[in-house]
Amino acid sequence: MKTLRAAILWTVIAALTVGFGLPAIFAAYLPPRGDWFLRFARGWARSVLAVSGISVAVLHRERLNGRGGVVVAANHESFCDILVLLATLPFQSRFLAKRSIFRVPFLGWSIAAAGFIPVDRGQRERAGSVLDRAARALASGRSLVIFPEETRSAAGELLPFKKGAALLAARAGASLLPMGLAGTRAILPRGRLRMSAGHVAVSVGEPMPPGSPGKARETTESLRERIDALRREAGAALTDS
Repeated sequence: MKTLRAAILWTVIAALTVGFGLPAIFAAYLPPRGDWFLRFARGWARSVLAVSGISVAVLHRERLNGRGGVVVAANHESFCDILVLLATLPFQSRFLAKRSIFRVPFLGWSIAAAGFIPVDRGQRERAGSVLDRAARALASGRSLVIFPEETRSAAGELLPFKKGAALLAARAGASLLPMGLAGTRAILPRGRLRMSAGHVAVSVGEPMPPGSPGKARETTESLRERIDALRREAGAALTDS
């Protein structure tokens, strides 16, 4: 029965992906570049969550109001994190994503046109150009989403943070907006294809000042502490519900 449900669900998700994805490819090129694409992406994410039986509770939603040009940083436990953030963030935002995704036909072309930014893990020679491009996006009023762990946690623990979010915020003079997610790993853990119905909670933190490039390590440590506290708050909200 579970196998049949999974097959039906992924068939529906595939249909939604095509239905939202095809017009999104063309929308990515409409001015202002990427803004229309994000509408389709947000609709796709919300639709996938709905048909999958996944509800999302947002704690401190008011902290998202009036935001723009901020670096959104969150913990990363599941591919579902991307769906949840797409569905939750109300402002124009773009993701920093692995460069390999940009090589996927149609998907890669559209997210590149929409202003998503490719990142090469471990290649410091490209880090400066990535930061410059990201800083220009922030200066235009768009927000950027980054997972400081850079990879999904397999067991649910919070992995060490890289300094990219802190360096980016410092370079652009943009605030950091920490967010903690809970419940996504149970729905779609790393290494599993079957998505389960369930509840997700997102806790939105208070914005942090960008700090300076020379203080990136200290800013990163503070960011990790805040995100850890937020994901615990989100987890407690799931337990109480």
